[in-house]
Amino acid sequence: MDDVIETLKSFNAKIERLERSGFAQRFENEVPEVIAKFESPIDFENHGDGNFTLGGRIQSWVPDYNEDEIDAVILTYRILTQNNDRISLASLAKIYNSDWFPLDGMQRFNEAREEVNQYLDSPATVYFEEGWITIRSLMDIIIYGGLAHTNLKKERVFNSWVSSGASGFFKVEFIAALKFMISYFKYFKELNEATIQVIEYNKQLNSDSGAIAPPSVS
Repeated sequence: MDDVIETLKSFNAKIERLERSGFAQRFENEVPEVIAKFESPIDFENHGDGNFTLGGRIQSWVPDYNEDEIDAVILTYRILTQNNDRISLASLAKIYNSDWFPLDGMQRFNEAREEVNQYLDSPATVYFEEGWITIRSLMDIIIYGGLAHTNLKKERVFNSWVSSGASGFFKVEFIAALKFMISYFKYFKELNEATIQVIEYNKQLNSDSGAIAPPSVS
């Protein structure tokens, strides 16, 4: 159980660092916005019944896009989402789905993790001729193609977004996704805190016998 407590505390320490970050404080109560403008000339085509299309070179940007703040968040985000890391969500899942873990706590964790996956697999607001892109794919391209530059294929896709002039739309979606993920990381931290308290209480309660009762997360 000492290893479990250490893992949960290490995870929580990372979340507390995220909460102190400039990014988290900036967007705790703010919604990111994108600014876009067409460069001349603009092609206008009227299709009737109030439908029309605009065409031309576009430039877009996010005024509150602070690369230093985002880089700091991404360092922690990658740790928490890489399956092979000791304090990732996948590692927490092994704890919360252990045989000794109570059903209520297991269900709370798994339901929250499923909500995260559903969000990441939902379509982003940007649309391509080939169809919608998922939020998960958008984040992977920006993180591993634009920020970390660890994947050549994703870097090429990211560079095409930048050269298109539409990168502001991708960045504002990215900021919204990071904001969403931080809110769920904070929820997992609260579950961890409750679990740690129960485990430590039971350890103290059973210190004479050396037996540890299964924790109950309320």
